[in-house]
Amino acid sequence: MRRIVIIILFYLCAVQLYAQQNTDRDIPPGIYGSDNTLRIGQHPDSLLVIIGQFITPVIFEVNQYAVETTPQLEAVVDSIRKQQHDLAYIWIVGSASPDGSLAWNQTLGQYRAEALSRYLAEQTGVSAHLLHTYNIGEDWNSLQKVLKTKPEFPNQDRVMKILAENQDAAWRKQAIQKIDQGKTWRKLIDELFPPLRNARLALISTYPKLTPVVSSQSPYQSLQTNAFNKPIAAEKVTLLPSAPIHPSEGNQTSNWKIAIKNNLLFDALLVANLGVEISPWKHWSLDLPVWYSPYNISSTRNIRLLGIQPEIRWWPQEAMKGHFIGLHTHVLGFNIALNDYARYQDPNHALWGMGLSYGYALSLGKSEHWGLEFNLGAGFAKYQYDAYRNEHNGPKFKSGSDCYWGITRAGITLSYKWILSHKNRKI
Repeated sequence: MRRIVIIILFYLCAVQLYAQQNTDRDIPPGIYGSDNTLRIGQHPDSLLVIIGQFITPVIFEVNQYAVETTPQLEAVVDSIRKQQHDLAYIWIVGSASPDGSLAWNQTLGQYRAEALSRYLAEQTGVSAHLLHTYNIGEDWNSLQKVLKTKPEFPNQDRVMKILAENQDAAWRKQAIQKIDQGKTWRKLIDELFPPLRNARLALISTYPKLTPVVSSQSPYQSLQTNAFNKPIAAEKVTLLPSAPIHPSEGNQTSNWKIAIKNNLLFDALLVANLGVEISPWKHWSLDLPVWYSPYNISSTRNIRLLGIQPEIRWWPQEAMKGHFIGLHTHVLGFNIALNDYARYQDPNHALWGMGLSYGYALSLGKSEHWGLEFNLGAGFAKYQYDAYRNEHNGPKFKSGSDCYWGITRAGITLSYKWILSHKNRKI
C-alpha cells in the first residue's frame, strides 16, 4: 500500500522549474534611457512609451521623507491628472545618500518612494495599481556618474578607484573617509550627496505616446540651489508621520488580487483541476486548488481522486509576483487500482497531512493578467485504507494505515488574475 500512496502523490506532483521574470514592466530604475523609448509588446497596439527619462521632482532634507511641493512636481501632478487614462503605469523610485547607516538608508529610500506614491495618489486620484514603487537605498550609481563629470573635485581619481574596486557600501565609506583625514568625505556630503536624497519617477504610457510632462532631469539637474549649495525651501506637505504609513491605513486605495488557476501537470495526467488564489494583503495570499479524477481506465484499472490543498503563502516582493514560501494542508479521497493484486480505497477517512513549499510566479505579457507559476513542496500524509481483491465484486481482505513523508505538492500552473481596487476606511 505504501507504494500506491507514493504513486498517488507522484501523480499529483512534478519537478520544480525555475524561471526568471523578464517583463516590460521591469524597467531598471536609475538607468536613464533615451526620450520616448519604445518598449515593443506582443502586438502593435501594446507598445509602451517612456515619457522622457526619469524625472526628479522631489529632493529631501537629511533623514526626511516629507514631500515638498516644487514647480516641477506641480507640473507632473497636472499632467497625470490630464492624461492618467492613457498611462500604463508609473515607476516611483526612492533613494538615500551614503552618509548615515546602511540599514536606515535602505529604509529611508523605501519611505521616500512611498511618500511620493501617496502624494500622487492623493493629488491626482490615479488608481493605486498604476503606482509601482522601487527602493534603491544608497544611490552609489548616481554618485559615480556625476563624479565622472567633475575631474576638478578633490581626490576624484582616488574616490572613483574605490567605487570601482568594491561594491560593498561599508567598505567604500571607510575607504573614502580615510582620504585626507575625512576632508573629501565631508565635501562629498556637502556638495554631491544632497541630490541623492530624492524620489524620482517615470511615466509609462500605452501607444501613442503622451505629451511629455516636463524636461527629463537627473537628480543633480533638478536640484535648485542657493549660494551655499543647499536646496531652496519650498512649501512642505507632510504626508507621513514619524512612523511609516502602511498601505492599508488611511483613506487611500488598496488592491485585492484574485486569480483563477489550472495546473498543467494535472491536465497532462488527465486529472481535472481548478484553483483560486486570493490576496487582500500585499505580501500574503491564500491558494485553494481542487482536484477531481472520476475515470476508470479499464474494468480493473482506475485512479479516482477527490482532493483539496489549501495553502497560505508569503511573498517577499508582492503577492502573486516573484518568489514565495507556503504552508499547506491536504485532504484526499481515493479509490485506486493499478495492478491485478488489489484495489485500495479510503474507508471514509480520507488521506490528510501538511507540508511546506517553495515557488516562483511570473507574468505573461504587459497586462499581467496571465501568469505562470512553478512550485514544489514536501511534508507528510496520514492515511487509512481498505484493500479489495481487484476483480468484479472482489471481497475486502485487508485494512491498514500508515504515514508517508516526501513530496506532497508541485505543479506548473497557468493563471488569470484580476486586480480589484477599493478605498480603505480612515483609521
